[in-house]
Amino acid sequence: MAAERPDFGEIAAEAASDFFTQLFSFVDTVVRRFCKNFYGSFVDVSAKRWTKVIASVIFYIIIRPYIEKFFKYLHDRDRKKEKEKKEKEKAAWGGKKAKMSANALRGGDGGKVLGEVENTDDEVEDEDADSELAQASGVPEWNKMARKRQKKYMKNLEKGQRAEKLSEDQIMELLDWSEEEAEKKDA
Repeated sequence: MAAERPDFGEIAAEAASDFFTQLFSFVDTVVRRFCKNFYGSFVDVSAKRWTKVIASVIFYIIIRPYIEKFFKYLHDRDRKKEKEKKEKEKAAWGGKKAKMSANALRGGDGGKVLGEVENTDDEVEDEDADSELAQASGVPEWNKMARKRQKKYMKNLEKGQRAEKLSEDQIMELLDWSEEEAEKKDA
């Protein structure tokens, strides 16, 4: 007689059932205790307990400004150390400044931005009008490069919107399939 093999399905089902039973009983115990203790903390309050709560709140209100001053002191001390460190690094450089500023590298001081094209035909006309307006209003021409980039972007945007400029008849003509064209495709 062959020994019977254990049925792993039944064993797994029993283990799962036991696990979920224990899990449910744990959650049930936690919820019951929480509700009982929460309710009890308000119902069974004595004068001694109220005194402790009020004393704790008053103590916190009194001590809070000192706690804030302490943390402010720590923060200021760290900032002061950081500032001294930066000053030491600056002194190590000997107070030298860079030959070219970051704005000059970006193209703000008359320099060119990488990939920028010299004045195109339509920009030359607009540039004269813009410079006259800037001189008349007293506003510096710091945004000259931005205007050029915006114009270039608008041109590229207009090129990409060709389908919107077609009339409705032209669109219908493009979408209309005649039988002759269908026969050509099939052949």
